[in-house]
Amino acid sequence: MAAPYRSLPPLNSLHTFEAVARNLSFTKAGLELSLTQSAVSHQIRALEQHLGTPLFRRLNRSIEVTDAGNSLLNGVKAGLDSILLASERVRGRHRMGVLTVAAPTAFATWWLVPRLGRFAALHPSIEVRIAVVDDDRDLHRSGADVLITSKAPGTRERPGEMRLLREEIFPVCSPELAVQLGSPAALLDQTLIECGACDEAAEAHWDHWIAKLRLRGTSEPRRLHFSHFGTALTAAIDGLGVVLGRSPMVDVELAAGRLVRPFGKKVVAKAPTLFVLHWHDFSDQRVTAFRDFALDEACGCELAAGPCGMPPSEQDSRSQIAWSAGRAARRAVTFAN
Repeated sequence: MAAPYRSLPPLNSLHTFEAVARNLSFTKAGLELSLTQSAVSHQIRALEQHLGTPLFRRLNRSIEVTDAGNSLLNGVKAGLDSILLASERVRGRHRMGVLTVAAPTAFATWWLVPRLGRFAALHPSIEVRIAVVDDDRDLHRSGADVLITSKAPGTRERPGEMRLLREEIFPVCSPELAVQLGSPAALLDQTLIECGACDEAAEAHWDHWIAKLRLRGTSEPRRLHFSHFGTALTAAIDGLGVVLGRSPMVDVELAAGRLVRPFGKKVVAKAPTLFVLHWHDFSDQRVTAFRDFALDEACGCELAAGPCGMPPSEQDSRSQIAWSAGRAARRAVTFAN
């Protein structure tokens, strides 16, 4: 049987080509790969001879990638990413008991980390490592066992994917400040805390809410801007203004009384995306344990005690049977994927 990859160029030259194309420099690529500039040039020339076309256009003091080079680069990046993910999964299997979970900063800080104690109590032999990554592209390249990403509601679930929760967005503030907010119109007299880099969705920003609530005043309300959701929440807890809270991210602060919803459940919006859990290895018992746990925690009663997450009001026998049946049906569909 003929070797299936015999026409491939030397793999080390492809690795070098990717580094040169990314850095647009033979010198920088050599420093990155611990090669001399001469060795890098030799590998690129050999690769160009193998393919029969130039991959770089040599200018006076710089280089640029040719059309053929860009075409090759897309395939090389995809191949290297696949090799990286596969090697990380294999390496992870030999770190017995270690489960790496990659998640966005806000989700990790305000939803996942406060629940890890319950997971540790259920699975003391599994060590969880949290990788905080905010770019979805980097999440998929992280090599983590489990990923938490966001997607639009209504899109189909793929194999190895489970919907967790969809955030609700609403104003929150300190209890002391809430007494000054008799109606939404009073927001115009308060400092509105913005989290500028937290979310691109309109619902996450005050301009959307001012229009939604039809608020009109003689002057623009004061704004206080932060680039991190946690810092914005801390400012609200300290009474510096009103922030747009995100449930379930703020549920712990609401339960502790450090934040309140000044307008109750009358002023609320659904986030335009939902959080989704992804996994690669269907046979990994660590992943199965975390997947079960995440499903229970995201059942809609985040502050309920116990691993099942069922609220006390639903723990009578009839509702328990119905709840358990619904949960089992959802899990069967999820695992069938």
